[in-house]
Parts: sequence; C-alpha cells; structure tokens
Amino acid sequence: MKIISFIIASVFIFSVTLAFANQALFYKEVNIIGGYSDRDEWTGKGDSLMNSIGFEDYRKFSDEYGDFLTTDLQVRFSYDSLEDSQDARAIEIHNAWMEYKLGYGYNIKLGHFDPAFGLEPVLDTHGTLMQTLAKKNIGFKKDWGVALKGSMEKFDYKIALQTGSGMSIRRTDGIYLFTTRIGSPATQDFQYGISFMHGEVLKTKGMSTFPKNHLLSNDAVTKERIGLDAQYLYGPYVFKGELAYGQDDNEDVLGYLFELDYTLPKHQNVQLELQFQSWINSKPVTTPRNPTRCTMRRHSSRNICMRGALASSTGRTFR
Repeated sequence: MKIISFIIASVFIFSVTLAFANQALFYKEVNIIGGYSDRDEWTGKGDSLMNSIGFEDYRKFSDEYGDFLTTDLQVRFSYDSLEDSQDARAIEIHNAWMEYKLGYGYNIKLGHFDPAFGLEPVLDTHGTLMQTLAKKNIGFKKDWGVALKGSMEKFDYKIALQTGSGMSIRRTDGIYLFTTRIGSPATQDFQYGISFMHGEVLKTKGMSTFPKNHLLSNDAVTKERIGLDAQYLYGPYVFKGELAYGQDDNEDVLGYLFELDYTLPKHQNVQLELQFQSWINSKPVTTPRNPTRCTMRRHSSRNICMRGALASSTGRTFR
C-alpha cells in the first residue's frame, strides 16, 4: 500500500535582538503551515508543526571568571486545524531549562529538554519538516527532569533522568525515563554516538503543554532501547543516520533513519534534503510505517525561511 502523505509549505519568521548585558538572544517566530494529504485532505499541520506564533529567550550569565549559567525558554501558541475549535488552541512549552556549570567539565541541567538518546539531542529539529526517530521511539521529543553532562578526552556524555510524561507534567506513580548517550565531540565533521534507554513512559498524543495533551492510556509502556547515530559533513553534503532497537512491553521494535542534505554551492541559502524512515513493531498502527520525505529549504531573507516537503509512505498499514 502506498500513501502520498502531504505537501507542506512553512514560513518561519523571526527577529533577533542581542542584549550584551545579559548575553541574551530573543527570537520571535510565526509558522504558517498548509498542505494536502490523501489521508487528511487539506491540513494545517505536520508531524511536529502546526500554525503557531512563539518566541525563544536564550540567555548566558557570566561573572569575572566566565559564563556559569545558561537558560532557555521556547514557547509556542498553536492552533490545530484538525481538532474541534474548543481543543484547537494550546500553549506548547518546548525548551524550559537552566544549565549550571559545576566545574571540572561537568554541567547540570534542570527543566524541559531532549532525552539523551539518538540524533535528537545533537540536532535542532524545532521548526523543521525533517524529524528524527524521537517521537516514534520515545513518544515525545522533550521531557521534564534533570541531566548531567560532561566531557572525557575524546568523548562527550549526557545522562538524563526524566518524568516519562513528555510535553505535560503528570504525577503518576512509577513512571520515569532514564537515557544516556556517549558520543564524539560536536565540533568534529564526523560525529557518532551510542545511546541507552530504560523507562516506564506514558503514551500521549499531541504537543500541548497547557491544556495537557491527550493521555492515551493510564498504563505506562515499559521501554528498553539501544541506539546508534552518526552524521558526517563532507563539503556541501551532510549524511545522517540513526538506528534504535529494543522492546516496548516485551515486544520487539526496530527503527532506522537515513538522510542526505545538500546545500547548493552557488546558492547557499537553498538546501535539499532526502530522508527515509522505517519503524517496525508487531502492534497495530493506523499510520504508514515507512515514510520517505524530500524537502527544500530556502532562506529568502535574514528573517524568513520557506520550506516545502513531499512525503510518500509505503508498506502495510493496519486499521
């Protein structure tokens, strides 16, 4: 079975102000989404995007010895065109964290941030049409908790303990998410990492923080994973790959992703991206398993980025 999923055009508008006193960056964004799917027909949303306005406030605090604290608050006010009018509006808190330097190469992070698994913590997929395996793998891209980051001679590492509830905070006994990733430094052209995950995670739907997103079941899913990821910058090309294997409630799951990005040498404001994803498990699903996406991204000015995507999904679907 083959499904042509959707074509999306996204406009991302932002402005930047720099306040040197606090070393602050403030971004304003507007996302305008439109597309057509033979499953949903005309739609105003993608996998992790919908019509929205928002902002990001990123700050570094310093003293005479250098910077010691970093904070980030990233919020969207969104409208989901596929929901009823009373459920369509939401506040999405994406980043809401503070990171403090403990010294000797150790940092501690508190708040809402990426779990330490796979490509997601080393890529910025906020506002992009291309996504990693994070939502299929974990069920969400951000979670509330605490993390420890550090560096060794040739590797960086991150260990995170989070609530297992994702976008919204839910107090449920026994849920948690433990992740860790060890990888090469982010400054290298060839980056790679290995990740581990264990947890009791709630299954939710949607990106809303307020009101709380939809809880699909009161029973947590037991997740165990091992993952590998890599990316390689070679001239105008970027090669990306991710692999995750493990179990959900003792059922085997396997996911993998390959992506090729190409920046036009004579038009470096234009980038072409091709991605293939596969997610395999034994549980019934209602969405295609193996999407292939081709996107084009163009920065038409300093403040406007336009993205378009064509997605086709193949493979058997269960209903």
